Amino acid sequence: MQRVISIRLDKEDLDFVERAAQEERTEKAKVLRQLIGKGRLYLAIEQYQKGKISLGKAAERANKSLSEMMDLLAELGIKNPMTKQQYLQGIKNLDSVWK
Repeated sequence: MQRVISIRLDKEDLDFVERAAQEERTEKAKVLRQLIGKGRLYLAIEQYQKGKISLGKAAERANKSLSEMMDLLAELGIKNPMTKQQYLQGIKNLDSVWK
């Protein structure tokens, strides 16, 4: 469900959106939606790379499937920030769940 909101943009940002809309021959609203989507993706990647969120959480925040997120991270050359100790703890946790 889409909802309508009002926001204030400074002149520089508004000019950017208007130019992008003209270049793409589309509506300003569509450009803004695209920018929000790219911003979500950027923030998810940044937080994942810093080890603040898991791969699953990054995919959720970026509105991507887990496999899409994994492919994108690989394409960008972003490695898993997990330490060996964290990995081994994860295996241990999985083992205890499966018993």
